[in-house]
Amino acid sequence: MSQAKQVPWRAVTVAPVILLFGSQQFFADRAVKIIREKLGNSEGLEVVEVDASDYSAGSIFDLASSGLFGESKLVIINDVQRCTDALITDGIEYLANPSAESVVIFRHDGKSVRGKRLLEAIRANESCLEGICLDISKEAEKIAFIEAEFTSKGRKIQRQAAVAISQIFGKDFEEIAAACSQLQLDDAGEITAEIVEKYFGGRLETTVFVIADAAIAGQVSEALLRLRHGLAQGLEPVMLLGAIARKINQFVKVRGNPNISAQSLGVVDWVLGKIRQEAASWSEDSLALVIEELAETDFAIKGGQKDPQYALEKLIRLVANKGRPIG
Repeated sequence: MSQAKQVPWRAVTVAPVILLFGSQQFFADRAVKIIREKLGNSEGLEVVEVDASDYSAGSIFDLASSGLFGESKLVIINDVQRCTDALITDGIEYLANPSAESVVIFRHDGKSVRGKRLLEAIRANESCLEGICLDISKEAEKIAFIEAEFTSKGRKIQRQAAVAISQIFGKDFEEIAAACSQLQLDDAGEITAEIVEKYFGGRLETTVFVIADAAIAGQVSEALLRLRHGLAQGLEPVMLLGAIARKINQFVKVRGNPNISAQSLGVVDWVLGKIRQEAASWSEDSLALVIEELAETDFAIKGGQKDPQYALEKLIRLVANKGRPIG
């Protein structure tokens, strides 16, 4: 027997019955919005929301029936993880003969096994659709979400700009989405890290870029203060390593090729001038030492040491000392 189609929340389409499953409520809200837009959001669409814990026997059949004037309906049943026994029974029965005039959405946060029989029945029905709304915690997944906010609208954003948004807004996807919308409204071109800093740099004092810049500038106390604050706010150590490694890699390229162009380095002319000026105070030995320390710190933050924060602080001190051994 065919199963219900399963898609990421962003790819949901209209189906007689839709299950939105997962703990990230913002994603589920966005999926509902997508479905409403596909249905037209017209005055002829009646939207009804029901709390599953308040559901009474037989209600779904009345809720999903066409309106007095034949208008279509969107029925949203929230918090199925707290549903009544009646909803489980009626929901399974409804699946056998869903209304042709209605779309019924069941929302379940996945944190409870309550409603399992109903979920299994939906997933076993080929006319149904399941939209996955699982939370994401990996930095790469969050950055992919940010990039999709732009590419889905035909816009471009540089990877470092997406990283900056991720660091500034943390795990608040509603604020992340709002920030992406604002950037698209206010700036018509490709979004760069500089543009993100211009708009939102004040929202969070600590970002991986600010820490890296402070360390490169020799401001060890400032860099360590921002590092500790950032870690307390959920800053991803691997992203900080990436920012520092990028700086050191630029220094290596500039010292190894005095005639290198801004284009080949992927920066504008004035930034190349700044990189040359900063790199002048570094020796080949000091760069090599920092590169070795970067590898050791990467090992530490990925479980190789009991105190990864100490490893990060050690790296910051070494970078702030221009790669010269600290006595």
